[in-house]
Amino acid sequence: MKINEFLKDKGCLSEYDPNTMSYEKALMLLEQFLTVTKKTTYLSIDEAQGCFLAEDIKSPVNVPNYNNSAMDGFVFRHKFIKPKNNKFKIDGKILAGHPIKNKISSMSCLQIMTGGMIPRTFDTVIPQELVNINHETVEFDFKPKVAANIRKIGEDIKKNQVAIKQGVCLNACNIGLLASLGITKVKVFQSIRIGFFSTGDEVVQLGSKIQAGQVYDSNRFLIKAFIKKMNACLVDYGNLSDNKTLLENQLKKASTECDLIITTGGVSVGEADYMKEILTKIGQVLFWKMAIKPGRPMAFGKVKKAFYFGLPGNPVSAAVTFLQFVKPSIRFMMGSAKFEKIPYVQLKINTEVQRKKGRKEFVRGIIQGQGKSSSVMPLLQQGSGMLKSMSDANCFIVFDADQDLIRKNSYVNILPFDGII
Repeated sequence: MKINEFLKDKGCLSEYDPNTMSYEKALMLLEQFLTVTKKTTYLSIDEAQGCFLAEDIKSPVNVPNYNNSAMDGFVFRHKFIKPKNNKFKIDGKILAGHPIKNKISSMSCLQIMTGGMIPRTFDTVIPQELVNINHETVEFDFKPKVAANIRKIGEDIKKNQVAIKQGVCLNACNIGLLASLGITKVKVFQSIRIGFFSTGDEVVQLGSKIQAGQVYDSNRFLIKAFIKKMNACLVDYGNLSDNKTLLENQLKKASTECDLIITTGGVSVGEADYMKEILTKIGQVLFWKMAIKPGRPMAFGKVKKAFYFGLPGNPVSAAVTFLQFVKPSIRFMMGSAKFEKIPYVQLKINTEVQRKKGRKEFVRGIIQGQGKSSSVMPLLQQGSGMLKSMSDANCFIVFDADQDLIRKNSYVNILPFDGII
C-alpha cells in the first residue's frame, strides 16, 4: 500500500485518530513506508566502521590459505602412530611463517608452533602437554584422531564464499575479517542527512539564565548524542519558538536539505502544539498517537521527500520514542538488511508490579547482580520529564499492553542500555 492509499483508507485512519496505534503496527508501517538510501561510496576499511555494506563481500582467498597447526606441539603422519608405545624422533621445528621443505623419515616428527604450516603427507598434531619429551624424541601411549588440531585450508571461509552480506553494519569484528581477506576498500551506503530542531517558547539555551516557567534545552543534546553514535550526518537547526510560520518555514527548508527530519515538542494536543497541523498542511501524517508509555504523542509522516518524526517534548518520552522507532528507522534508511527491533533479554523482577492494561510500557530499571543471580528492579521515579531516573537506570523493563499484574520473581523482558544508548 502506498502512502497516499494509506491516508485514504478510513479503516487505517480510525486506528490512530482518535485511538492510539499499537507499537507493533507502527513498526510494521515504518518498515513498509521508509526507503533505503541509494547513494553509495567506497571507503577504506579504516573509515567504514558503522557503515552499511552496499554489496556482498566474497572472499578472494581461502581462510586459512594453508593447513596449519592449531596448537603448539608435534606433527605426525597418522598412519605410523600406534595405540601404545609410540616413540618418534624430532627431526626439526616449524615456526609460523617459516614452512619446512626437508624430507622427513616415516618414524620422525616435527615440533610445530601454533600457525605453523603442516608439511605435505603430515596430518595430525598432538599438543606438547600430552607427550613426554626425552632429548630428541617424543613418547606417548595413545593414538589421536586423524587431522587432530589442524586448521584446514578454507575451514573458516572458502574462496568466493560470501563472507559478509549486503546490509550488515560493519563493526570491529567485520573490519578485522575484511583485513584478514586482504580487502582494503568496501562499497557502503552513504550516510543520510538528518535535520533536527527542538521547539517550545519555554525552552532556554545552555549558558542562559533560567527563569521560572522555563527549562533548559536537554532534548536537543539528548537526541543529537543519539544521532552522533549512528554515523549519520546531523544538521542542527537549533531551537524554534512556538510560531506557526517559523515552524512551517523551517520544516520546508529542512525537507529540501535532509533525508529525515526530527523534532521534539509540539506534537501533543495543547493550544501551542502546532507540528501535526503544519505537517498536515505541507506534508503527510501517517500516525501521531502511540499506545506506549511514555511517548504517546509521536508523529510520523513526510514533508516532500523527507521523512519526519515528531517526538514528544518530555525528555524521557523523547528518548523512548527515539530508541524504539527512530533508531531502527535510521538504520533501515542507511542500508540495514532489515528493519530490526532491539532484541529483548529476560530477567527476574524482584518486586511485584500492578499496572493498567492498554499501553506497552517502558519502565526504567536497574539490573542487579551477576550471572544466575541477576534480577531487575524498577526505579520509583517514572515521570516522563525525569531525566535523572533515565541517567540512573541501566535498562528498560518492557511490559506488554495486556499485562496488569507482574508477580515478584517472574521473568520480564529487558532492554539493557549498554549497546542501545
